[in-house]
Amino acid sequence: MASAGGRPPALTKVAEVLIDSVGLSRVFTYSLPKRFQTRIGIGSYVSVPLGNSRVRGWVVGLEELTAEDIEALGFELSPVFRLLGGGPNPEAIALCKWAAWRFIGSPVNFLTHASPKKRVASRPGGELDFKSCEQKFTHERGESTVVRIPPGHSRYNWILNHLGDPTQFKGQVIVVCPSQAVVSFLASRLASSGYRVALFPEEFEAALEYAQVVIGARNAAFASVSNLSEVIVVDADDPAHNETSAPVWSSYVVARARVGKGQKALFLSSAPTVDMMRGSKTMALSRSEERSGWPKVLVGNISETTGANPLLSSDLVAQINSGLRLGVRPPAMTAEGLIDYDGVIVLYNRLGGARTLVCQRCNQVVSCTECSTILMQDVPSYRHRVLSSRAEINRQVKENLLITALSCPRCKREYPVICTSCMSTSLKVVTFGIERFRALLEAAVGKSVSEVKATSALSLEGVHSVTLGTEAVFSRFRSAKMVVIADFDHYLYAPSLAAREVAFSLLARAARLVPPRIANTGCVPIYIQTRDVKNPVIKAAVDGDPRRFISEEALMRKRLGLPPFGAIVRCFGPRSADWIARSGINDRDVVEVIPVREGVFDLRSRSLDEILGILAELRSKVSMTGVRFSTVSV
Repeated sequence: MASAGGRPPALTKVAEVLIDSVGLSRVFTYSLPKRFQTRIGIGSYVSVPLGNSRVRGWVVGLEELTAEDIEALGFELSPVFRLLGGGPNPEAIALCKWAAWRFIGSPVNFLTHASPKKRVASRPGGELDFKSCEQKFTHERGESTVVRIPPGHSRYNWILNHLGDPTQFKGQVIVVCPSQAVVSFLASRLASSGYRVALFPEEFEAALEYAQVVIGARNAAFASVSNLSEVIVVDADDPAHNETSAPVWSSYVVARARVGKGQKALFLSSAPTVDMMRGSKTMALSRSEERSGWPKVLVGNISETTGANPLLSSDLVAQINSGLRLGVRPPAMTAEGLIDYDGVIVLYNRLGGARTLVCQRCNQVVSCTECSTILMQDVPSYRHRVLSSRAEINRQVKENLLITALSCPRCKREYPVICTSCMSTSLKVVTFGIERFRALLEAAVGKSVSEVKATSALSLEGVHSVTLGTEAVFSRFRSAKMVVIADFDHYLYAPSLAAREVAFSLLARAARLVPPRIANTGCVPIYIQTRDVKNPVIKAAVDGDPRRFISEEALMRKRLGLPPFGAIVRCFGPRSADWIARSGINDRDVVEVIPVREGVFDLRSRSLDEILGILAELRSKVSMTGVRFSTVSV
């Protein structure tokens, strides 16, 4: 349409900006000053006025508006104040918006993962329809393949053979790793093999421009690249691929959705989950090769063990001593910052000293009077000292087992050694944490035992021939002569629908530390203590064959309508009950609301897309304050 003078109408360039605030998470329109028009593009990170303050956000749309269009808005457009740098490309922004729908969060949550951590140059131009951009990730997607690779086989060799000659390689591949140690190891090896490698998010521009391999931890699933060919998720069963803070999300789910026609998602896993297998092709080694890649596993039945501490069975002590008799090399630090260890790792995933105490008079569990949390024993740090003689060890063990103080792990309140119900001083220990177990283990093996937990510093000092630790050992050690799982039932019977899959993944991670079956080490590399020796998880590890467990788990889930054959979304938070009532979701025929405990509800449906669509509709109408959702917890 021409103006009255025959000239085309004047156009004003505007930018749609998604405010960098999870609580706000809205798109506002701003005018673009001339100095920014050739510098700002889709994904640029800018500073804009909002009310009486300035906020930051991502440009998610560029338009040209006429004077009539601006007048129809009903308000005067404020200009973009400042260009702060570049950000994700349009495809990554669209993926973040899809992830916000799939994992019931805000696009801001995921754009934070997709953005560079330091300032990069802004790229002008680009196109993106932010209102409906997420739809491209729900239809006509590419293929996914589960590569069942045993723990003893090299992930690097497989990736190198798969990618082939770097001079002939076309496109870009994103490699998503479970930890920074794996990122460092694979990146250095691939670079030395001739590939152009970029770390994400540290080398954000290189990943977008020229890198053949873009590699990073879980947030690399959102990396901006220009010519994606495939996404490889290394050790896809590792829990490190799951973000546990709200919104809860999984990198392999993002990778599967991200690939389109002509692209592939590859999941390298020793213990693939049912959800991972469903809808995916399977690639595996021959039966003999896969079995040889798993270590030998010995199972101890503690249901037949007598005594006050069945976890410290005579068989457990005998197995530890069998590994120590062969001699232990001094530990060494690898280039990736892990400990190359030749000793025995004992896995025990309970923190604290005396974990649960019961009053012998009133038979009540000793708990906090403020928050009702079970009280735990305090073990002073000065008691953790290196001892050489058996007499010194026994003397310190008696000190550690003597309960002199209690504390609440939640509110940190301290208590004397009394029952908080009847004030009796006669208490007995029912279950114990890693501090108390360490003292008992030292007395049993007659040697100083080092301790590793999430808060422990990574150092070779104080690492003895026997190390007791939580799951933090997997991020501290690269190898071990033997791994002992003191209480495998703690994982098998955890209060989670995915407990058995998580337990199987734990065995796979332990198996990566020890020598494979074909190595003759003179001791059994993995020793498991359990009361359920016939469990299919244990049988799969003993046989080195995940197939039977996966098929049994799939049949059970299908029979019960559990994910991925049904959908369960967990709703929780201080105002969850109020939200359930106000939203009217209980009145939807396709959704069943099941109370789990106070403030926690499971929303069950036949289809995940169906329930996510309903939640997306309700979230725009009913306030979500004080409510959280999770679709990955199962």
